[in-house]
Amino acid sequence: MNAPTVAAASLALALGAALLPSHLAAQRHSSPRDAVVDARGATRLRVDALAGSLRIEGRPGLREVRIRGVARANDRKYLDAMRLAADRSGSEVRVAVEIPEVRVLLGRVQRVLDLVIEVPEGMAVDVDDSSGETEIRRVGALRVKDSSGELVIEDVRGDLDVTDSSGGVSIAQVAGGVRVTDSSGELRIRDVRGAVVVDEDSSGEIDVRDVRGDVLVREDGSGGIRVDGVGGNLTVRDDGSGGVRVGRVAGTVRVPRR
Repeated sequence: MNAPTVAAASLALALGAALLPSHLAAQRHSSPRDAVVDARGATRLRVDALAGSLRIEGRPGLREVRIRGVARANDRKYLDAMRLAADRSGSEVRVAVEIPEVRVLLGRVQRVLDLVIEVPEGMAVDVDDSSGETEIRRVGALRVKDSSGELVIEDVRGDLDVTDSSGGVSIAQVAGGVRVTDSSGELRIRDVRGAVVVDEDSSGEIDVRDVRGDVLVREDGSGGIRVDGVGGNLTVRDDGSGGVRVGRVAGTVRVPRR
């Protein structure tokens, strides 16, 4: 390779690094954070996650909770302070992320701890997550409190309770009922055997389909509502803007008049 070609390649690499999304800067330094907890006889998983992606998956025949984590930071000196704690108390397995606060005068500290957690299929799960994409599949009754980032939930074997501050929410295949409070972002709900209750949706579209029970939207700030395929009644008590589109409702339909 001649000198001009080498110079051009170096310039392209430098420009590419400069144009990387800011969140990828946190991946320059990383180290693993893994743990295994005996889950025989356990009935619930409790997760306290902070910044970073989170994936929880139920696995058939599994008798333990397996946690694979990767701590990432834009400065290597912050890695050692990022910890993963995993233990068990009675019938509950607990997983917690620890990322101490850091004060800086200049620049920006970026630290995340990405988690992949495998649990016995159908195990009940309770999650508090601050930021980052979250995916949860093949678990039992589920409660999720999520501050920001996309949230995908599929194949829940019990009731589902979601509180989400920002980011899109996608829910599918729930054996029980669904209750959601959502501040912003699109809300999509599919294939629910029980009832669906949207306590509050401040902004973003609401799309609900194929629900065997009732559907109740208590308060919707902005964004359209579309409901199709309801085995019970549909009630929209308060719709700020965006309108309501309805199709295939077996019971009664009550929506605000325009």
